[in-house]
Amino acid sequence: MKKIADDVYMLGNPAGVCSNVYVLGKREKLFIDSGNGSLSFDFEPSVCILTHGHSDHVGGVKEDWKKVYLHEKDMGFVSGKNIKKLDFGKMTFGDFDLFIIHTPGHTLGSVCIFERKRKILFSGDTLFAGGAVGRTDIGGDAVLLKKSLEKIKNIRYELLCPGHGEVEKTA
Repeated sequence: MKKIADDVYMLGNPAGVCSNVYVLGKREKLFIDSGNGSLSFDFEPSVCILTHGHSDHVGGVKEDWKKVYLHEKDMGFVSGKNIKKLDFGKMTFGDFDLFIIHTPGHTLGSVCIFERKRKILFSGDTLFAGGAVGRTDIGGDAVLLKKSLEKIKNIRYELLCPGHGEVEKTA
């Protein structure tokens, strides 16, 4: 795992199609995305928030994980997994202050997660380093993506943590 901020780590993209997985916390751990199932974890997350329902982000979810959340508009992408509807907009986890932002476009249920104290934006496949954006041809909508990008443009983040590729410092 690569440390990217205080108590924030990234499991990078291995060979093949797999999302980055972000691990927040010390003893108790929160995952942002789970990868495609090719990554090995020697611990279980207390909570896992999925940025959207594509298999390269949800395929690593294990049946015994108790608290796994996905936006309701992406529930059609998953079956046979213990995934619950994401029904909250804010969450405190340890000393993390998380704000979940619905950012449809890449998929109709895409979300970004802003960690306010550390000024980190976990953008899933909505926005990548260098300004690239996620594709919209697998359950997405280009018009909605443009609106979502306008929405997150107003967030004062200093570190962009995308679903694929490298982390980008913006300040």
